[in-house]
Amino acid sequence: MGFGILSRMNPHEAPHLRVAVIGGGMFFEDVIGQSLKDFMRGGIAPGLSSIGMSHLAPAVAQVRIELVAIGTHSPATGTADKLLEWFRQDIPDLSAKAMYGETVWRDILSQLKPDVLIVATPDHLHTEPILDALDAGCDVVTEKPLCLTTAEVDRIVAAGRRRQRVVAVDLHKRYDPFVRDMMSRARQKYGSINRVRAVLEEPLEVSTSTFAWAEKSNPFAYVGCHWLDVVHHYLHVRPVAVFATGQKNLLAHWDEHHVEIARRKGIDPATFKRRHAIHTWDSLDVAVTYHDGMRGDYNNNWINPAEFEGAVNQEIEVYGIYGRGFVDQQDRGYRETVTGDGTRTRNPTFGGRIHHPGGHLEIFGYGKASLVAGLLAAIRRRILGETVESLEETYPSAASQRDVVRVIEAAGLVAQHNMEAFLAGKGTPCSALLPEHGGVELITPADR
Repeated sequence: MGFGILSRMNPHEAPHLRVAVIGGGMFFEDVIGQSLKDFMRGGIAPGLSSIGMSHLAPAVAQVRIELVAIGTHSPATGTADKLLEWFRQDIPDLSAKAMYGETVWRDILSQLKPDVLIVATPDHLHTEPILDALDAGCDVVTEKPLCLTTAEVDRIVAAGRRRQRVVAVDLHKRYDPFVRDMMSRARQKYGSINRVRAVLEEPLEVSTSTFAWAEKSNPFAYVGCHWLDVVHHYLHVRPVAVFATGQKNLLAHWDEHHVEIARRKGIDPATFKRRHAIHTWDSLDVAVTYHDGMRGDYNNNWINPAEFEGAVNQEIEVYGIYGRGFVDQQDRGYRETVTGDGTRTRNPTFGGRIHHPGGHLEIFGYGKASLVAGLLAAIRRRILGETVESLEETYPSAASQRDVVRVIEAAGLVAQHNMEAFLAGKGTPCSALLPEHGGVELITPADR
C-alpha cells in the first residue's frame, strides 16, 4: 500500500497494527506502557523525529496502533488486569484482554493473532516467545538483551529471515541525543579510535528487590548490552577477543550484608523484600579487543547505593588519536534538591513527562525512541510493503545483536573461569576468542 493511498484514506478505514505485550515489570511501567498510550492516541508519526525518520511521517500518519492483549505469568497477582485498568483511565473504550499463564504468549498468538508481540519478560525468557511469535507470523519488539547465548541469537536470526519478519530490540541508548551526536561523528572528529570506556551502574534495588530473576542474568548482560550496541553500531567494529573478571562480594552474601545496610539506614532488616543470598555477580569488568585493535572497557554493576544522585550512573568516553569525547549523565546540567529526597540529577531526555491540562500525560525522550523504531519497521514491512532486508539498518535488529550476545556470553564464561582460578591462587588466566563466523572459544591455561 503506497503513501498516496494512505494519505487519501478515511481515518476509520486506516490500516492498523495490532499489538500484544507479554510482561508487566519495571520497564513496562516506566516506558512501554505510557509509550503505547501515546501511540494509540496519536500513532507513531509524532515520534519519528527522535530516530531521524520524520521524512516517513506522512506515509505512516494514519496507521492506528491497537493494543489487543497484555499477558503476564500469574493470575494471582492480577498484574495484566491492573495494567489494563490503568490504560482505560485514558482510553476508556479499550477492548484488550488480560491473559495469564506460564506460556501466555501462545494463547495470545493463537487466539488474538496480533501483528506485533512486545516481549518484556526477564532477560533469560526472551527466546521462546520470540521464536513462537515468528512461527505464528508475528513481528517482534523485545526488551534488551535480545538473548543470552550465541546459539539462541542464531536461532532467532534464522527464524526471522526464514519467516521474513522484523525482530527489533529495545536498545534506547542508540538514540540518546548526546551519545548519538558524539558517536556518529567520532571517527571524523577524533581520528582512529584507540579505546572506548563505558560505565553503566544500576541501583541496588534492581538486583535485591525489583528483579526476582537476578540470578538468571548478570549486570553486564542486563545493561552492558546498551553500550556494546552503541559501540558496534556507530563505530562498525567487530569483537575478536574478550577478557573479563567480576565480583561476588555483596549479593552472594546478601543474607548477611542486608542487615548491615539496614543498620546504616536506621531501618528494620525485615523491610527488605529479599533477605537470602542472591547468587549472581555484583559487577563485571569486561575488556573487548576489536578487529582494528581498538579496545572497549565496559564496567557494569547493579549494586549502586540508593543514595546515589541519579537513577543510574552512566558514562561513555571515546579516545582517538586526534581527540576525545565524553558523555556523562550526571553532567547534563539538571540537578535539584528537595527536602526528604536530597540532591538528585534528572534525565528527562530519557523519559520526560508532559502533563497536559485535564490530566493527559505524554512521554518523550530516547527511552521511547527505540520502540518507535521497532514499530516503524513492522509498519513499513506489513503496510508499506518493504522487505526485511531493506529495513535492516533502520532499527536495532536481531542480526545486529549477534556480536553483542557473543560478547555477553563470553564475558560470563570468562569471568567465572577467572574467579575460580583466582580463588585457587592461579591469577586470572582465562580469555575468549570470537571467530568472525563462529561462536565463543574459551582460552584457558591448558590451551596455552
